[in-house]
Amino acid sequence: MLKSVFTSSKAETVLEGVISSSLLNFFSRGFGYLKNVSIAVLLGFSYKTDAVFMALSLIGIFVIFTDVFDSVGIPNLVRAREISEGEFQRLSGFLFTFTVVLAVLVGALAVLLYPLISRIAVGFKGEVRYLLKESYFLLVPYLFLSFVFHHLGAILRSLRRFTAYFVGEFIFSFFCFLLTSLGLYFLRDWRVIPASISLSQIAATLYMLLVGRRFLHFKFYMDPVVKDILTQFFYLCALYGVLRLFVVVDKGFASLLGEKGVSALSYGLMVASIPRGILRLEHMAITSLSEAEEPFIKLKFYAKKIFQVSIPLALLIMLCADLLVRLLFGYGAFSVKDVDLTVQAARFYALSLPFMFLWPIMYRTFQVINWLKPLFVIALTSIALNALLNYM
Repeated sequence: MLKSVFTSSKAETVLEGVISSSLLNFFSRGFGYLKNVSIAVLLGFSYKTDAVFMALSLIGIFVIFTDVFDSVGIPNLVRAREISEGEFQRLSGFLFTFTVVLAVLVGALAVLLYPLISRIAVGFKGEVRYLLKESYFLLVPYLFLSFVFHHLGAILRSLRRFTAYFVGEFIFSFFCFLLTSLGLYFLRDWRVIPASISLSQIAATLYMLLVGRRFLHFKFYMDPVVKDILTQFFYLCALYGVLRLFVVVDKGFASLLGEKGVSALSYGLMVASIPRGILRLEHMAITSLSEAEEPFIKLKFYAKKIFQVSIPLALLIMLCADLLVRLLFGYGAFSVKDVDLTVQAARFYALSLPFMFLWPIMYRTFQVINWLKPLFVIALTSIALNALLNYM
């Protein structure tokens, strides 16, 4: 079976992808949560964890560019595949060239702009700012390799090889858990957390390079399709960035609340988004939406299913947040105050769970029909509104 995961080029239906990837996602998310259990039990919340989670959010500003490959790459790759194998290879070569150039440029920007974006953590002073800087630069390799990982992920999913992509995510999650847990247990050093994330991304990217090696070639050309991709990329960065930028804004203001505020928000969001983390519907729906003759009919179908499933789950999380947090994290160094802060954050974040599911499906639909300007305005407005409400 392991051999087939590495070598199979068989296309899967979305239903097959949901079934197989949901199982992989379950274990991936499981190891992701176990990693955070290790952090909670072995370290608890402190300014050190605040610095790590703030650094993850700041580096996430640049990771937005890697997320865009889902919507820029897959629909155009699906159309190219429907034309011919040669056209698919041609476009995949251009996208790999674009990926490498973008990885170098964004990686350099992440390093050069650190003095500016670190000011987002307005409440961090003195030693905490030094902790933030260390965490941030330990995450730079993770950022750079994420570009290659997500590019190859888009290639594989455009070919309906969903399972191969989710195996890559599983490898990342498993090594994150393993390295973080062992590192914290033996070293008790907070630097283990960001270092483990970068090392795990190395392992996952090596796997993706292996399964996607026949698509690793450079090609540069300019035609209407490429120009359209570059235009879409600009708008999609804002659309993909909404949820990440919401979190950055929240944590920027949380840095003013004293020790443990940033960590509690991170864990609260984690608990509230458990269902979405397991299902990851948007990563498979993009292929189906790209192939559909009537994308809005497909969107209506997904929206109906999303609300049927997510509203009861959101209510369940709100009612059981205290139990969930205590069961998942309430051990060792995780104090009573840590529990109370995380429960409050989880309950409020749970209110948005249905829309966490719907937003990625919605903007992928609009991207497929190339109608992005209205959503771009909505995205920027919502980010500004979130900042205003945080300030108030």
